Amino acid sequence: FFDRVNEATDARSAAQLTQEALAGAARDLQLLLDQSGAYPFLRQLQAPAERIKTVGEKAYTYLLGHLAEFADELLDAKDDLLAPVKAFMHGPQRRTYDEVLAFYREETANFGEIEAAELEPLRLLAESATPFRGVVVPNAKAAMMRLRGLIDERLATERAKALAVLDRRKAQLRDSEEFKALDRERQARVLAKSTEARTTITQARFMAAIRDRIARYNTQDYPAQLDLAAKLAVPPQVTEQPDNASNETHYVPVGGLKVSCRLPYIASEADLAEWLTAMRQAAVEELLMGNRISL
Repeated sequence: FFDRVNEATDARSAAQLTQEALAGAARDLQLLLDQSGAYPFLRQLQAPAERIKTVGEKAYTYLLGHLAEFADELLDAKDDLLAPVKAFMHGPQRRTYDEVLAFYREETANFGEIEAAELEPLRLLAESATPFRGVVVPNAKAAMMRLRGLIDERLATERAKALAVLDRRKAQLRDSEEFKALDRERQARVLAKSTEARTTITQARFMAAIRDRIARYNTQDYPAQLDLAAKLAVPPQVTEQPDNASNETHYVPVGGLKVSCRLPYIASEADLAEWLTAMRQAAVEELLMGNRISL
């Protein structure tokens, strides 16, 4: 049971050394049980740990006279559970287990972009009650390596799409008359939001975060840049004007137009015409209020 020789010279000392060894084994198992929060499968050690502790607390004469009552039970527990768990927890499989489950937790936000079959080995490992048996750990590690490649590839694609939008918007800004009228310092102020968005997108680890950031740029930052360029392009006015008067230009993103249309979807040219009419009306209302529409 202990994988070592009992060096006692008589029956009594043999039983006493066994008592000490059982007490040590119980302490070792308790140390493992203390980690069951991070490794739930270790809770299986509770019953054999209590049994070993109980036997170890018996008088040495009990060990000598009742060996048949616990010997096979403890040896079976060792072969079926204790030895495999100890080998797992003190060997390289534990490090792999930790690495895979850390990846599984940290990349959850990207898994919505991945096929369920690719994630299955990781899910099986996370739910396994016996990761110390079979091939669930090596299978999960192989799946993790594949997933890293897939996620990196799809992140790169999503990032490239978002950066292309930023480049296109930057070109549109530079082509606007208001931006051209600005000096370099003011142009840099206008482009600051583009730089901020680019930095965030470049550093983002999740595809959803990239999409959310470029959507926020399109609906909030880009119209704000157009607003700022128009404001900076207007020279300071020294003439008096009413307190409620304003010559500032406001931009409304085309996606923010309040279109009133009864259609749930477009299924024909007639539907398209109706929707375009409603879209045009919403745009006209913004223009009549003195606003511009950012595309």
